[in-house]
Amino acid sequence: MTANPGSPLVLLNPGPACTTDRVRAALGRGDWCHREPEFSQLLASIRSGLTRVLNVGDTHEAIVVTGSGTSAMEMAVISAVRAGRSILVVRNGVYGDRLARIAEVNGITVHSVSGEWTEPADPEAVRAALAEHPDVDAVAVVQHETTTGMINPVGAIGRIARQAGVLMLVDAISATAIEDEGHEDLSADIICGTANKGLHGLPGISFILCSDKGIQRLAQVPVRSLYLNANTYLTGQRKGDVPFTPAVQVCFALDEAIKELEERGGVAARVAEYKERAGLVRAGLERLGLRVLIPEQHRSNSISMIYLPEGITYTELHDALKDEGFVIYAGQGDLAKTFFRVSTMGELPPATLERFLAALETSIAKIRAGR
Repeated sequence: MTANPGSPLVLLNPGPACTTDRVRAALGRGDWCHREPEFSQLLASIRSGLTRVLNVGDTHEAIVVTGSGTSAMEMAVISAVRAGRSILVVRNGVYGDRLARIAEVNGITVHSVSGEWTEPADPEAVRAALAEHPDVDAVAVVQHETTTGMINPVGAIGRIARQAGVLMLVDAISATAIEDEGHEDLSADIICGTANKGLHGLPGISFILCSDKGIQRLAQVPVRSLYLNANTYLTGQRKGDVPFTPAVQVCFALDEAIKELEERGGVAARVAEYKERAGLVRAGLERLGLRVLIPEQHRSNSISMIYLPEGITYTELHDALKDEGFVIYAGQGDLAKTFFRVSTMGELPPATLERFLAALETSIAKIRAGR
């Protein structure tokens, strides 16, 4: 079934996420030229706002790029490894694999610490791999693997990377403003993020946050991309300039989303809100007899990977819920046969999540009654 394109849908997928009227309205501010002083001021507001709300204003500098979160990942990876050196990638989900693939297509040698998709990365395995591969220049890890809704111990891995004297790169795209009150405890030199997801902006703008060590590295790596060369962006953005035409209206929305976040208590309040949402949804799933894949102590605050109800396919459940106004998400790879995912990212009041749980119960009953 296909919902009416004009009807509002509640998005329970891990981005793009639902946003507020205030953020969407920012898109209508008008048409600006990105070479004018007013855009330079907007860019400066976004760059300072990102580091401020994420509690890294004293340690990191933001680089903003037009593109999805994957553009931030690619910018980070190609900016992290010097010529003739390699990258160590933690791989226990689709996005760890993507970090490795980005390195491979850019001619960077990859060493991997691979694990099961249902188990957090082992920091000691990272330590052993660094000892085995002295050519490693950077360690890359995903903080929240949305593949399964699992959190990796990035802080512990970052401390090991620092002890080894290598750069630490964290994909925090699905963790920013959701999993912790800031990024200061990650021991990370380059952090990837995006406007949509936990910041509640709109898709189309992403960013990396660079420590002093990360900034030094940008100038030491070979140029591997015209569009995604971080050093070019940093040089220009420090002067209020951008190398290519940005998504100006999406920048309006991100600036507004940052302001809204601060007015509503900042990241600490948002993380607490996400924890409450996760508890509400998971309690409802338990009432319905539906099980979450990842053990409680390793679960994220926003993604639940859930066993499909017995005898019901993902397509059946997805279409029934879409008819009720809710969009869920499939599992990835072989997990698609057995699981579905529910994300509570974005602007989702508790009452909306209660309606979803009621719709989920109704949809399961209707599918079974129709057989």
